[in-house]
Formats: sequence, structure tokens, C-alpha cells
Amino acid sequence: MDEKKQEAGVYLYIPMVLTVAFLIGCFSVSLAAVRRNVSGLTADVSVSQSDRADGRGTVRRSALKESEGLRYRMVSAADVYELRPRQAAPSEKDSASSTENASAATTNATSATTNATSTTEEKNTATEAETTATEPETVSTQPAEPEKEVLVLPNDHYINFIPPKEDHVAYLTFDDGPSEYTEEILDILDYYDVKATFFVIYHKDMADKYKAIVDRGHTIALHTYTHNYKKVYRSEKAFFNELTSISDYIYSVTGVRTKIIRFPGGSSNTVSNYYCRDIMKTLKKSVPARGYVYHDWNVDSGDAAATNLAPEKLLANVQARLNKYRKPDILMHDTGASKRTTVDTLPAIIEYIYSQGYTMDKLTLDSYAVHHDW
Repeated sequence: MDEKKQEAGVYLYIPMVLTVAFLIGCFSVSLAAVRRNVSGLTADVSVSQSDRADGRGTVRRSALKESEGLRYRMVSAADVYELRPRQAAPSEKDSASSTENASAATTNATSATTNATSTTEEKNTATEAETTATEPETVSTQPAEPEKEVLVLPNDHYINFIPPKEDHVAYLTFDDGPSEYTEEILDILDYYDVKATFFVIYHKDMADKYKAIVDRGHTIALHTYTHNYKKVYRSEKAFFNELTSISDYIYSVTGVRTKIIRFPGGSSNTVSNYYCRDIMKTLKKSVPARGYVYHDWNVDSGDAAATNLAPEKLLANVQARLNKYRKPDILMHDTGASKRTTVDTLPAIIEYIYSQGYTMDKLTLDSYAVHHDW
């Protein structure tokens, strides 16, 4: 009679043990998939609301981390940043193999548990309790490479950097601002801890934008007061009147007196000849003589060629020319609605520049100056 009760007990516990083992196996496979997705580099280069501290534009970011020849910046809404070891992300082949191994391990565990149930009822009870208490974290994938230190944060934005090349510095420059999008551009630059240069003209009711450029650590530079070719290039005197007017206005709202300029149309423009013959030849001598430093560009995003040029075209324009120069000066525009796609593409441009081994900086009086006649 006791043997029949024992046999009935065995049959009762077998389905329970199999069910528990099956649930543990499913949970382990799901956990491995989640880890694999988190460890991969994100393809989304936009600044998402989840990365903002308050949902209105203030972005939290971690400091740049360096480990084993790689550089990482992890951006998150988390308050505490923690650096700890992590296994390298497995490839799809490795992941499939790991999943098969995990399934095999689960099957073996189930078989062993079933064999164990053929003993006494007391051992069956102990086996069930141990199986139920097993932590799913014990099932892990094997690293394909040596472990690297990376930041592990919830809702991360992973940005992969390569070691910067010596003396390779890129300069992001924005002409014709400020605009209603200036704050958004500044948020993106803060997000990536990048400093840039803004060649501004006069815009009414934008005093706070000029001040924000300076207060957030960027270079504010001169692009004349009106950017109206007819007024700017009618004479040498007219040009310097325009330059003085915008310089005085910037000083009045920011307290900064800048000597860095960019000619409307660049130093090689020919439109100015319609208003004053060979005016550019004169200005390229008199501007430095009066203590100013002028900057052209050698990488054109192309955003001036059309209204809201497609983001993929803007990025392709930068990619096509960036690596031709050790010190690329990248031309973009901050002119509001007509350049919405410039703002949208800016994160992708920044990440591409970093991926090519460049650092980024703002222009100063001592920076390398690109001139079109060189």
C-alpha cells in the first residue's frame, strides 16, 4: 500500500517539476534576449524624450568614458551613473548557439530532476523547493571577446567612439542665427558635450538666444548686421559699419566683444561684384588689418541649397568631404523653419564625426582658419 502511495506521489510531482523547469527555461531565454538588445548600439541618433530630465529640453549626460582603447558616452535620465564590468555583446550566431545551449541545459536539468523523483517523497519535496528557488540569472551567454568596461544604465543611448586621431579637430559652425531652433541646437550640443560656433546676424526679440549661446560655452561670431548683400558690399565703409553694428549689439546683450567673422557668401563670393567691383580683394586685406579673423568653410552640409533638404542628403554631404581634412570647418545654418531638417540631422552628423576619430571644438582667435583662396 505504501509503495502505491509513493508511486502516486511521484506521478503527482513530475508535472509540477516539468512545469517549473519549462517556466525557468522560457524566462532565461527572454532574459538573454533583453541583455542582447541592451548591449547593442542603438541605431536611433535622435534625442528622445526619455533621455531628457524634465521632458522640456534639459538633458542629462554622463562624462566621457575610456576603456581598452574605446571611448563611450552613455546618456540617460538616471540620476546615478555606475561603471561596472559587462560581457561583450554576442553575435546572432553566438546568440542562437547560446539559446540552444540554454535549452539543452534546461532539458538536462529536467531529466535529472525527474530521475531524482524516483527516490523518496521527502527527496521529491526538497528537489521541487530547490528548483523553484533557482535564480534565472545563473543562465548567461559566454563572451565572444574579453570583457570591457561599459556603462550600464536604464534607457541608455549608446554612442561608440574610436580613439581620436592626433590633431584631427572638427568645427561645427552655424550661420544666420539665432532662430526659434537655436535652443534645440544648443540642447543637442549639450547632449553630446560639443562646443560650436555661431556666426550671427541681427534678429529682433532674440536677445535671450544670443545670451544662451554665450552662457552655454559656445563661440558667438559676426556675420554682419543685415546679411543683405546690397548693403554689406556696396563699399568698404558700408561693410565695416555692418560689422560694427552687429558687434555692438552682441556686446550689449552678452557682454562679449568678438573679433571672429564670416563674410556673407564666403570670401570667394562673386555676387559682391554687382555692388562694388573687387570689394572682396579689398576686404580680405583690410579685415585682418583691423584685428579681425575671418573663417570660410571646407565641408558644406548643403542645407542652404534648398528648403529642408532631406536628412540623408545632409549627412551624405558631410560624409563625402569630412575625411579630406584634418581640421574640417562644417557649414550649417540656424534659420528656423526652412532648416528644420538641419536640426533633425545634427545628432547623426555629430556621431559620424566622432566615429571618424575627430574631436570637436569651437573656433577661437588662435584656431586654424579655413580660407577659400588657399
